[in-house]
Amino acid sequence: MDRATNPFIIGHPAEGAHFADRTQEVRRIVTALTDRASRLVILGDRRLGKTSAIRAAADVARREGEHVALVDLSTVTSMEGAAQRVLDAAHRELGRRWKDAALSLVQRMRGAQVSITSSTDAAGAPSVAFSIAPAVAPSTGDGTAGRAGQVFIDALNAIEEELRERGETLGLALDEFQRLARWDPDIDWLLKGTLEAHRRISYVLAGSERAIITQMLDAKKAGLWKVAEVLDMQPIPTAEFASWMTGQAQGSGVAIPIDVAEAVIAAAGPRTRDVVQLARVLWDLLPRGSVATPADVGSALDVLVTEQSALHLRAWERLASDAHRTLLALMARDPQVEPTASATLRRWPLPPKSTVARIVTSLVDDEYVVRSADGSWRLDDPFFARWIVVSVG
Repeated sequence: MDRATNPFIIGHPAEGAHFADRTQEVRRIVTALTDRASRLVILGDRRLGKTSAIRAAADVARREGEHVALVDLSTVTSMEGAAQRVLDAAHRELGRRWKDAALSLVQRMRGAQVSITSSTDAAGAPSVAFSIAPAVAPSTGDGTAGRAGQVFIDALNAIEEELRERGETLGLALDEFQRLARWDPDIDWLLKGTLEAHRRISYVLAGSERAIITQMLDAKKAGLWKVAEVLDMQPIPTAEFASWMTGQAQGSGVAIPIDVAEAVIAAAGPRTRDVVQLARVLWDLLPRGSVATPADVGSALDVLVTEQSALHLRAWERLASDAHRTLLALMARDPQVEPTASATLRRWPLPPKSTVARIVTSLVDDEYVVRSADGSWRLDDPFFARWIVVSVG
């Protein structure tokens, strides 16, 4: 490894040596992507490494000769946009082997206006892109309009039909799939019928909005109940993560002993990306040839918070009211605080208990704070929490 190169990478899914080892999770995802009877839901908080684990599993599956398409739904803005990404991803994975697959997929779509445009990629190879526009909702036969999610299901069905006709199979990973519920709250029931009917596509559905996904999975009234296995991705164990961090730094010009790596994890919290981000700043802070100390971790944390202060200030100012800001500051300073307790309401300038309860719910729903199993509070962004403690008081 280049001694001048920071061994801790952020900003895109980790790959190769930069991927913190999740051997068991990757193995399970590989099985899900390659077994046509498999249906797997990956549930886990943001920044825990779900996307990186899926990419690592896809690399393994492709080396074994399997087709795998990865679809990122985190930034889609409509159901049509989600369907378009699925078709694009499937064609990118299979298009060169499917000479006329693009036209065939379009012809199989129902209930939407689909068009294709052709071009060449960076290597000069032919490429196509799909464009899906809303169409008049199809009739369901009882006089009511069809489900908003039907256009997405149509895209999946089109791929399944094409695969069956050509004798091919595909592992399909849908990252942040729960966003589909924004446009069709019953998407889990549409997915249920699709996942149960398809024989050529193996599915991995990953997402971070735990409350929404849990509603899709729990109890008989949920569409995905017993339809898929569930992998609840947890933080990497501290000992394993610290060992990985020490190994990454080895030969890079800055040594990070195990106790220092453990201090980085303790300061950054459980999320993989946050830990790697703090480790990156720690490495940049120290001269080559040095050995990091626990005190350096505190200095790196201060540097990181300072670098992000403008972003944190904007996030602070975007909060809906002073009561929101007061409650967030209380939680950042004291994870054990009870926001609706009489003592808290008497001591701080807060609205009535019922209003405070609604504000706390909104802070959780907007992913500013997370309530741990022991009842304590944790800000979703540990560096924002540190900024609040240092800058707001």
